[in-house]
Amino acid sequence: MRRGPAVDYTHGPRRREVALTFDDGPDPITPSFVRMLHAEGAVATFFVIGEQITARYQPTLHEELRDGDALGDHTYTHPNLLRGGDVRGQLQSALTAIRARSGYTPCVFRPPYGAYDAAVVRSAASLGLATVTWEVDPSDYTQPGSAAIRRRVLAQVRPGSIVISHDGGGPRGQTLAAYPGIIRALRSRGYRFVTVPELLGLRGVYRRCVRECDGAAIRGRPPPGSIVQPG
Repeated sequence: MRRGPAVDYTHGPRRREVALTFDDGPDPITPSFVRMLHAEGAVATFFVIGEQITARYQPTLHEELRDGDALGDHTYTHPNLLRGGDVRGQLQSALTAIRARSGYTPCVFRPPYGAYDAAVVRSAASLGLATVTWEVDPSDYTQPGSAAIRRRVLAQVRPGSIVISHDGGGPRGQTLAAYPGIIRALRSRGYRFVTVPELLGLRGVYRRCVRECDGAAIRGRPPPGSIVQPG
């Protein structure tokens, strides 16, 4: 993806679009989230933790990309970046892990716990990452029940919203159960589901595959507006 700007985003343009995001994966339940989104005809952005991206999850990452979902950088070990540590190293290590297992390079980054400052934003931008937080938070990590998650999301969403939820970091069955109803209700209100890069107008860069392409995660033609480079 193209270099991300040195700004932070909580939402996109106030069009009737919404970006669903899921943090802290990949996790054993993540494939169920991917299948749910596919069944509902929606896409999302998965902010993944680098150290969790093992060979076990390579097929899941490929399935996400084939379905039109996006991947985002959520650091390598999920530290609080304001409590010291190597910010650039955390982001770069996660980028390397994502690229190694999927062939995809993210252009968006989410700081763990929403903890960041201007220096973190600049470090992310130096790696081509736009810093993304959220506007809608149902606090699904507290496991308040599927009905509460659904009610909170639907009460907070407005045009251009970025919604945070979780597919990892703990039991996420309630979150999984809540989202089909959320998607159907928002669609009935006229919302279109887009990835965070789409919402923010960040254009993908694709390199034509010239060999060893059978396992490519993304097949077919790149989305409109993409930049296609020679193989």
